[in-house]
Amino acid sequence: PMHAATEITATGETETWLDMPPASQDLVIMNPPFTSGGSDYTQGNPSGYNKKQFHGLGTDWDTQEEMFNLAREYAKDTCAHGYAGLASWFAALANRMVKPGGTIALILPMTSLQGASWQKFRKMIVDGYRDVTIMTIAAPKSGDQSFSADTGMAETMMIFRESAAAPSARGIFISLEKRPENEMEAIEIARAISAAARDSNVRRLEDGPFGGNPILVGGEMIGEMVDAPLSVSEPWSTVGISDFAVPQTAWQLTRGTLWLPRMRSEDAHSLPMSTIENICQVGLVDVNIVGNGGQTAFTRVKPPSANATYPMLWGHDAKLETRMIVAPDSEGRVKRGRESRAGEIWETRSHAHHNRDFRFNSQPLAAAYTEDETIGGRAWPNLKFEDPTQEIAHTLWSNTTLGLICYWHHSSRQQSGRGSMPITAIRTMPTLDVRQLTDAQLAASELIFADMRAADFLPANESYRDPTRRELDTRVLTEILALPPNIAAAPLDLLRQKWCSEPSVHGGKKTAPPS
Repeated sequence: PMHAATEITATGETETWLDMPPASQDLVIMNPPFTSGGSDYTQGNPSGYNKKQFHGLGTDWDTQEEMFNLAREYAKDTCAHGYAGLASWFAALANRMVKPGGTIALILPMTSLQGASWQKFRKMIVDGYRDVTIMTIAAPKSGDQSFSADTGMAETMMIFRESAAAPSARGIFISLEKRPENEMEAIEIARAISAAARDSNVRRLEDGPFGGNPILVGGEMIGEMVDAPLSVSEPWSTVGISDFAVPQTAWQLTRGTLWLPRMRSEDAHSLPMSTIENICQVGLVDVNIVGNGGQTAFTRVKPPSANATYPMLWGHDAKLETRMIVAPDSEGRVKRGRESRAGEIWETRSHAHHNRDFRFNSQPLAAAYTEDETIGGRAWPNLKFEDPTQEIAHTLWSNTTLGLICYWHHSSRQQSGRGSMPITAIRTMPTLDVRQLTDAQLAASELIFADMRAADFLPANESYRDPTRRELDTRVLTEILALPPNIAAAPLDLLRQKWCSEPSVHGGKKTAPPS
């Protein structure tokens, strides 16, 4: 197709038409708009609304409609996704235009590396590209994680080369301490990155908790890099990291090896790990419980009555969630004609609940336990185990420092100090396989839970100074998992400090460990 462009010369600007067929470009560079889908209200349009993506340049309603329909046609069978916004459509266009062996360079929102709506984009890279380089900024505030001048949101800079015949499914992840302040500094950082990347011994994520290769400018470390696998099914979690020893520890842990910083590899211990969907039944999405949909059965009211028929643990209240036992915050009232469906939903009730939207810097719990079996809601979906004692063991493990790190590593960290998981991600989250615990180990779990049920925890980002978290860590590792006491001492203390120092954990709160 022919495309209009502006040619700038010494004598002025001229409109030029360029022939740019698909798969014709050696290099495609984009910093596309991030506008999400949907409509905004504006007067003068037949429906009163405009299509946000195509409202620029004063386009009228008919033009917006034509542009939208054409873009939607081009977007078929590509990585473009309405919820991801226009940036994903531009990424699909870049993929369409680059020639075999050509290179794409993009600035995209951080969500492109972790968000569910960007999964097709990540699959596009894994299936068709190599020499993947991903750069992010490890800063506590989203605005400080931006490469653009005016977005004010966390971003990533990505470069990758088309190689559909031999994709690598690996990438170099670079994390800078701060955004370059000017062009000269950016050039020096780029030179330092190029020098570090030429090292054939870039440490891998799988190599153990030793950190990444330092990026040096004038002898000063301004960031790190690590070589890591690129997954299609999981978020790319090695982003916005200040100390790569933490995700390296998490990678080992989620695959069944407890290998902490400063430990020798021969001193590492095996742990029985699995995914949540393999050890229990994950509850329903909240929109299938309460609302107007055809799968719902309840109207939710709060607070719950003293003898609620259908108690619910629905939302967050950090002040009431400092202990592992959390009380229901509402109840369901059955809608007329939905009695049978209410019975089906009630069958998903449980004691154990998973934190779907975890604010690390204000909430203490990755998992909560309700005294009576309760329907899980928006913030706390159900985890239903065959053995009720396993629910206790799971709750204990999930709230140890190691359990918190499993959550953090698997979650989508699109906002500093916060990790989120849709139900699909909860199912695949690595966790301790409590099915493999013996009767004696489960009995030890019940004893620990009885002793600590009334103990108050500090928010997760303060685990480094939380005596309750330290006690839980020690007792779970030594009394349930029978690991040596020295594991729960200095090595775990160091890991707590490192994890709590991550900007994505403390989010800039003053409660972060002293630097």
